[in-house]
Amino acid sequence: MKNIEVKISDLKEVPEFKLFFSPQSNEDLVESYETYGQLVPIQISEDLEIINGYRMVDAIRMAGGETVIARIMDGVPTLHQRIMLNLYRKKTTEDEIREAREVFKMFPNRQGKKSEDGKPYERAKKISAALNGRCKNDVIQNKLEYVLNNDLENDVLSKGIFEKGWKVDTCYDFLKEKKIVDDEKEYGFTHKLIDGTYSVTEVNKFIDQRLSLDTKHDYTFAIPGKANFFNMDCVRLAEMATYTSKVDLVTTSIPYWDLRNYENGQVRQLGQEETKEEYAANIATIFNKLFPILKESGNVIINIGETYRDGVAQGIPFLVRDYISKNTPLIYKDTLIWSKKNPRPQGEKVKRPVNSIEYLLWFVVDPTKSKYNMLTFPIDGKKAEVTGGCKDVASNGKVSKKTKSISKDYGKIKSHLYEQEVENIIITSVGKNHDIFKISSEGHPAAMSPMLPITLTLMLSDEGDLVCDPFGGSNVVGKCALLLNRGYLGAELSKEYYHIGCEMLELGNQNYNREELDQINQMLYGSQFGDSQTDHLVLVGQVCDYPYYQLVTAA
Repeated sequence: MKNIEVKISDLKEVPEFKLFFSPQSNEDLVESYETYGQLVPIQISEDLEIINGYRMVDAIRMAGGETVIARIMDGVPTLHQRIMLNLYRKKTTEDEIREAREVFKMFPNRQGKKSEDGKPYERAKKISAALNGRCKNDVIQNKLEYVLNNDLENDVLSKGIFEKGWKVDTCYDFLKEKKIVDDEKEYGFTHKLIDGTYSVTEVNKFIDQRLSLDTKHDYTFAIPGKANFFNMDCVRLAEMATYTSKVDLVTTSIPYWDLRNYENGQVRQLGQEETKEEYAANIATIFNKLFPILKESGNVIINIGETYRDGVAQGIPFLVRDYISKNTPLIYKDTLIWSKKNPRPQGEKVKRPVNSIEYLLWFVVDPTKSKYNMLTFPIDGKKAEVTGGCKDVASNGKVSKKTKSISKDYGKIKSHLYEQEVENIIITSVGKNHDIFKISSEGHPAAMSPMLPITLTLMLSDEGDLVCDPFGGSNVVGKCALLLNRGYLGAELSKEYYHIGCEMLELGNQNYNREELDQINQMLYGSQFGDSQTDHLVLVGQVCDYPYYQLVTAA
């Protein structure tokens, strides 16, 4: 190869070569040329075709130069030469992707055939060298080639590999396995990968979780004698004769009006009505249809939040209360307040305090028969003493006073109850329900506070009673019911949240602890439950497959 001086006007541009790399600024090259002259020759063919050095030619032209120093390269110019001459060039992500695709074309898979010179065809080494040392392993190279040739729109996976450090294996697994499942099941995660909501690692995990839940639970889920959960419209519960007049307590959080879309792809969901009156009427219709499942002593608690438009409250809780009162046999009893210790703003730019409460509308079937348990809470700063409570029950029924550590679930319940002085206000924190996110990393867009149902369940039902959540969702109510030794009945229309709810019920069942529940009972019911050292617990039968003890106080 030799260097010659060539007129710029005599040079020939090759569009394929010139446009292969993304355009870059020439200002630095112009300044360098004006100060030091041309330091490095460009590369051209014998026919004066520019192989490499298009930026230099443009810079010299911009500086007023008419000639350029060039090195003539032997043979027919190729894109491979252009790539190899730019190994250390500063490239955009698009350049790297384009270059990688071209490299794989240059070195096709010959399946054991030798090179033209008779030597072994070492494709992996050639590709790795052309990619400046990237992907030395032939297995990874094959997977990268597959990703490059089968990428999503906008080269999402390739950009992730070259720009964000995504693993080739992970991207390959998505294309070969996960995407097929996502398309068949219509989960919608591929779209969220394309729009940048999730990384490929997250999407692979979400698809695995959804598929696992889908294959584990069908449309009905049961823990014999303890819980039944259905993937269906909740009004169908009233069509099942098994549950007629069987429910002691309904505790539920209904879909809010005009605030959330709970699952993509569903049309005209409850809560998406055009007017608040239509929404309230639909809610009333549902509870009217569910009325037959309630006992005469039944209670209904409906958790509902306010909706604001332009900073103005729409009066949704009161509208729903009035519609249910007028259009169902349920009798309005009272409104309790859920007070959030750490409320979250709704993103409105309006001048008003952050809303820190939601409403618990309380209805009954018959005010003279509705169940109500008086709960005792610590007052005046006095902490309840429960460490000496009902820990062990001997064969003769004697209650032991041995101190014993308490599990996480019941520890949370105790901590929550210590904060309560029920004067129509229930206090909890607002935040991620970690149990739900352990089951599915996507969680639920409006999961109930994990402690909210605790006080309600203890106050309005007894052990062995049947608690129902018609809008079960992720089954926060169901898990609490099982921890407190109640039966549970629920329904959820969304397939995704139904599967999460099934796992939550299993979690509540696994974590149930008779001894620790006794601590809770003693704390709340005081002298009514094991307050005296002479008190005995007598086994009287089975409730929901658990032993049920009745307190007997010695004379």
